[in-house]
Amino acid sequence: MNSYDLPAAGSVPPGSMISFPRPSKGGATQHLVLTMLGDYWQQEASWLPSRLIIALGAHLGITASAASTALSRLAGRGVLEQSSAGRSSRYRLTEAARVRLEIGFRQVSEFGSESRQWDGMWTVVGFSIPESARETRELLRSRLKWLGFSPLYGALWVCPWDRTEAVDEACAAYGVANYVVFRSRTSSLLGREPIEAWALDEMREQYHPFIETYSRSIPGSPDRALSPAEAFRLRTEIMDSWRAFPWNDPGLPRELLPADFPLLTARKLFVSAYNSLVDPALEHVREVIRSEAPEAAGSPSALRVSEGA
Repeated sequence: MNSYDLPAAGSVPPGSMISFPRPSKGGATQHLVLTMLGDYWQQEASWLPSRLIIALGAHLGITASAASTALSRLAGRGVLEQSSAGRSSRYRLTEAARVRLEIGFRQVSEFGSESRQWDGMWTVVGFSIPESARETRELLRSRLKWLGFSPLYGALWVCPWDRTEAVDEACAAYGVANYVVFRSRTSSLLGREPIEAWALDEMREQYHPFIETYSRSIPGSPDRALSPAEAFRLRTEIMDSWRAFPWNDPGLPRELLPADFPLLTARKLFVSAYNSLVDPALEHVREVIRSEAPEAAGSPSALRVSEGA
């Protein structure tokens, strides 16, 4: 289980706990399939024939057997619902998954934005969970990491953003009673600087492959004219790669980062590429629907990221 397992308070129906695959670098099949479905069917409750999803997956380099396995596993995680229509299987995102994808899309869309203002305060969390409750401890750590925390010491975690309410909800959800959460200015904290909870050099390095790879691939490059199928593949890969960054980088305030930190460059590239590929990518999705599953109900719609999000 991972950070997505915890529903946002009041936003997910009771009993709808789901387990999303953890964001990671690289094209893990479940991640790609989920990213694709989130990009074009996040707001749709229609059933999609498995052959349609498999056909679209083929344009992402996913074999039919790998796609089928991914669909089965995502259904087992509670991310997808499965049904049968005649001899064919069909799938759709569960209500809980669509809610979590909407929240997740908002989080990754805002990640790295210059418009986010820091109030100069740190959120500090201390907790004590016995060894006998190791699974609970790992769940809480996972959730804290997704919320932007990092351990300054083993059970003392810090985050520059106000996450007090979210931490309180997480501890309540996991049954953690021995914890304290408070906010403080750097000037009020003695000893080790909170920013030392992050290895900035390692965080910096993760952006270079992204910038190098996609700066040569986006439309507008002198020698690059993308077909609809290529636009679809590239757009899915870009979002799948971008989703992983908040797992290792909380989007630290600009005031805490070196002037040449590459996150801003990477974000501008992400927004430009993801949005500019909308029309040809959506054209490809509709063409595959007409070819593979013209009876499929509902219509796909492509998401966009706000420049100033």
